[in-house]
Amino acid sequence: MKQRIEVVAALIQRVKNGRKEILIAQRPKTKSNALLWEFVGGKIEADETKEEALIRECREELGMSVLPYEVYYETFHEYPDVFVHLTIFKTSVLDGIPTMIEHSDLRWVSPFETDDFPFCPADTELLKKLQYEYATEQISIGKWRHFKGMEYEVIGIAKHSETLEPFVVYRALYGEGMIWTRPARMWMEIVERDGNRFPRFTYIGDQL
Repeated sequence: MKQRIEVVAALIQRVKNGRKEILIAQRPKTKSNALLWEFVGGKIEADETKEEALIRECREELGMSVLPYEVYYETFHEYPDVFVHLTIFKTSVLDGIPTMIEHSDLRWVSPFETDDFPFCPADTELLKKLQYEYATEQISIGKWRHFKGMEYEVIGIAKHSETLEPFVVYRALYGEGMIWTRPARMWMEIVERDGNRFPRFTYIGDQL
């Protein structure tokens, strides 16, 4: 029977230039899941609460003092050699800045940018949850204009039934008013034309 281990991790967030970012870390070459990305944390030691373990791990791995204040997500994942129960906490930084002590790299990224990093398998559904929430925060219901000039009505944000990827559901405000879907990450992209950079879609109001 596989060993079951209890693991905690920190969801550390910030807002920079109006954009939400999360802190992710690359595992060292010498550990399992080498060079995959994760949220900072680790195993719970004997006689520790989950919160105490996370405070210790952030101090040891980041050189930061943190306050875990809410369980954000829990999941169970079976690896070839172990069964992991992972608890993610929303975490406030009390003191210090992220310092690369144990990991191979640290990055601040938006939830959609996590697709560009190979993560530990246990984090897959957590990342899609973060992306869906980010999409609903950033993509308002209402009227939007494409950079080429056409206008659309965003009806809502949906999830792909298998991958859980967030999609924008929207209706054209011209022609036959067809309803389409587009990946939320693509909706929020910055495009470049003739040396200029601008949003693919711009919000222009909630009234049609």
